[in-house]
Amino acid sequence: MNQTILFAAFFALTTAFTANAGVLENGSWSASGCGAMPETPVIDSSSVAAFNRSVGAINAWQKQMQVYHDCMIKEANADSATINQSATAGQGRINGIVEKINAEVAAGKQKVEQSQSASPPLSSPPGAAPGSLAY
Repeated sequence: MNQTILFAAFFALTTAFTANAGVLENGSWSASGCGAMPETPVIDSSSVAAFNRSVGAINAWQKQMQVYHDCMIKEANADSATINQSATAGQGRINGIVEKINAEVAAGKQKVEQSQSASPPLSSPPGAAPGSLAY
């Protein structure tokens, strides 16, 4: 039952991560589902008409840049949430493993202590001292 829940959680996180994952390369993150960042327009001030066309291009560019920016932020937030959920799940798995081994150690210690109190103390085999080999 526990393994089924862990598998389902892992599958859900993996699916979410691949659906939203940006690209992390050389320490730099970039969005993968937003297309290319819009090219910055060049301002042409050679004439009034050219300048007015430049301003029109800048206005269109600003709208495209806002769409790209919003997409990038949405993807970054989704990636961040997925990474956080995955790391939290990993910490839970580690904590569970540590708790399990600690419980096994405690049970083993208790078993050894009970068996020692019910039987004579352990002694070294004849002719052998602790840490030495006897042939």
